Amino acid sequence: MNKSNQILRAENLSFNYGGEQTPTILNISFSLSEGEILGVLGPNGGGKSTLMKIIAGLLTNYSGEIYFQDCDLKNLKKFPYSKFSYVPQHSELNGILPVKVLEYMNFARALYSDVSANDIDELLNLVGILHKKDCLISKLSGGEKQRVLIARALVNKPKLLLLDEPTKGLDSNGQDQLLAIIEKIKSRDKTSVIIVDHNINQIIRNCKKILCLNKTSHWHNKTDLLTKNILEDIYHCEFEHLLIHENDLQNNHDSTSTDPHLFCDHDHHQSLGKDPHSLLRGVKK
Repeated sequence: MNKSNQILRAENLSFNYGGEQTPTILNISFSLSEGEILGVLGPNGGGKSTLMKIIAGLLTNYSGEIYFQDCDLKNLKKFPYSKFSYVPQHSELNGILPVKVLEYMNFARALYSDVSANDIDELLNLVGILHKKDCLISKLSGGEKQRVLIARALVNKPKLLLLDEPTKGLDSNGQDQLLAIIEKIKSRDKTSVIIVDHNINQIIRNCKKILCLNKTSHWHNKTDLLTKNILEDIYHCEFEHLLIHENDLQNNHDSTSTDPHLFCDHDHHQSLGKDPHSLLRGVKK
């Protein structure tokens, strides 16, 4: 990799929460270039959200190094929060307060003196929700609220955008639309993006590189090199069983359901009625 284009590099990151003997993540290493999208895959409890919080500067008691634009974040006197934006997994917009989309965006605009009203309109237009700017947030659909959250995360023109399960609660069409918006953001501003998502198919289709994480880094490379064996290794179950979960989520979407993989029954067998590998385009056997 050309280091001049490298925006983020992690070396041997480890972290454990107080009182826990087993590290939540152990010796994680990866890199990210300018304008690149990195997808992070792995089972529940594998450390994905913890990794995102470390990168965002919310967890600091880690071992190892994180270099942002060749600067070790631990050695900086002030964390460069203005160059990062983070949309956490459980980020929600308050549906009770009578706040309009534009008012919500202007709360963020007030934090940055160089952001104009026109800039806000451009962001809302970028995420396809400008026509809703005078609507109450409580009246928006789940996908529209997620677009507002992403527009809010772009107000500071971040160099790095961190998205923890941005498509959760959206149907397959909404997921496609949201990831197309992220691709536009990357192309327009050369923003680097890290996405955590349980939708393996979406990650494969939209990310140039993938980090497979389950406590440790099982694999980190270009998406087209991802294989069946790697996915079996990271999820510790049969590949076809994993695809059943993927297929069920697409066909029986339920925004309130718990991640089915957390409670999967590995003795259960079900026919998909088609070649299971065709469900995940680009995955090699």
